[in-house]
Amino acid sequence: MFRAARFARTAAPRFGTRAYSGGYTKEGYEASKEQAKSAVETWKKISIFLALPACAIFGVVATKEELDHIHHLEHDPPKFRKFPYGDGDHTPFWNPLTNPDPVEE
Repeated sequence: MFRAARFARTAAPRFGTRAYSGGYTKEGYEASKEQAKSAVETWKKISIFLALPACAIFGVVATKEELDHIHHLEHDPPKFRKFPYGDGDHTPFWNPLTNPDPVEE
């Protein structure tokens, strides 16, 4: 019985200790700092040289497509159905005191 209690006491996890021993030494701490510094540099390079140019390229492409679409809408405006309630021109949230009437053409 005492052997089992001694084994349980040695096998139980202790609070405040880590499973690896490298975290407590100064060398381990310095190695962690170096690894973190290299990881930060890697992600900084990826962000600057890959992500920002990709966003710029996709932004130019999307802007061009959107301007072509807007140009298309000038020639053929969308046709909307009337609302199936009320006078057909206003949504249920339309307030005549705060919202202006739609411009009639």
